[in-house]
Amino acid sequence: MALWVLTRREGISLRDLFSFDRSRWRGDVLLGLCLIPISLLFIFAGIRGSSYLVFGTWQPPALFQRLPLSAALYGVLVFPAIWGLTEQMTYNGYLVTRFQVLSGRTSVAVAVVSFAWSFQHALQPLTFDPHFMLYRLLAPIPHTVFIILVYLRIRRLLPLVIAHWLMDAADVFATVLLPILR
Repeated sequence: MALWVLTRREGISLRDLFSFDRSRWRGDVLLGLCLIPISLLFIFAGIRGSSYLVFGTWQPPALFQRLPLSAALYGVLVFPAIWGLTEQMTYNGYLVTRFQVLSGRTSVAVAVVSFAWSFQHALQPLTFDPHFMLYRLLAPIPHTVFIILVYLRIRRLLPLVIAHWLMDAADVFATVLLPILR
């Protein structure tokens, strides 16, 4: 809702923010698929590195707990599509370009948006355990920096949304739904 209000104040729509180009959709889908292996390297490096920094072990703590089947299905089918689009539009489509203009420096924009994006993960799930929250804050930083830099290079959200959506869906499938189905 806030993103809709902010874009309206600027005289643009959410569709403008997404900047979908019909002539590039096939290439954008392919690019999104190609981003997955590279993204996973940054994600796993962040998870393992922050686990080691915070807990002294390369093995990260468990994030998901057993859920009812309906919640697990929602987590695989609905949640990734909503969050892939929402996070990419908010952080890349809206915030990074505005911070880039406001600060006059790409590095400042990347740092601020990466921190904000990572901070969001520190609150999910909300545990009030300072070590776990620090781990969740640090883990996404390598990937958020990478994906912001990719966005600044290509200025299109569809490949990033596709990669985000598929990685989130696969993660929830493997860690939440699959254990229920076994």
